[in-house]
Amino acid sequence: MRRFFWIRLSIFLRQSRWGFALLALWFALGTIAFYCFKQLSLTDAFLSAVYFRVQPGSLWALYAFWGQCVLFGIVVSIFILQALQRYNPQEGCRMLASEMKDHVIVVGHSHLGARLVEHLRQSARAYVLIDKDPAAVDDLVRAGEPVVVDDAKQESTLVDAGIERANLLVITSNNIETALLVTKRARERNKKAAIVVRCYLDEFTEILESLGANEVISSSKSAFNEIATHIGTAR
Repeated sequence: MRRFFWIRLSIFLRQSRWGFALLALWFALGTIAFYCFKQLSLTDAFLSAVYFRVQPGSLWALYAFWGQCVLFGIVVSIFILQALQRYNPQEGCRMLASEMKDHVIVVGHSHLGARLVEHLRQSARAYVLIDKDPAAVDDLVRAGEPVVVDDAKQESTLVDAGIERANLLVITSNNIETALLVTKRARERNKKAAIVVRCYLDEFTEILESLGANEVISSSKSAFNEIATHIGTAR
């Protein structure tokens, strides 16, 4: 959770921008009201508007009452927003994934994919995991990791995983259709990223390379060691 604090903060601020905008507008209107009707200096009017100074009279009482309503409404909306994210942690993880930059995308939480994710987490490397099986990634979702629970063959899934900003894509899925479609769509979206595919069928090696894969690792090779080398160089 701490590793992505600043990304989560930026997401929170962006989601809450209308609340903060409303608060700024309220303070601006209060400053104008105290400046025009109370004949205060601009500094005193602003300090009164942000509740740093108390002014006698009905204007202050009215402003203070409605100010409490505005502040209460903003705080409640923020709490509701946070509660909804906790209620739907998959959406929160997807939003986190969409903010990643210069990261590694791992497609498939297979045995190899799980080892790669653990390696990336231990080395504090930015990554996004894509897997369509919620049960397979439940622990990572509950931990608030950048996981997209969806079908990697869908172009929108790759977009949400930040394919345009990734510098390495690793496809560990055992499904050859997934490997082919993801390789093709990822290369169309990102011309520079390295694409490494674990393929159990050697006859598809040339096809994957023609679609944009930089390296196709067959089942006869030590896949983890091969891919770990790419992780070390893709920075």
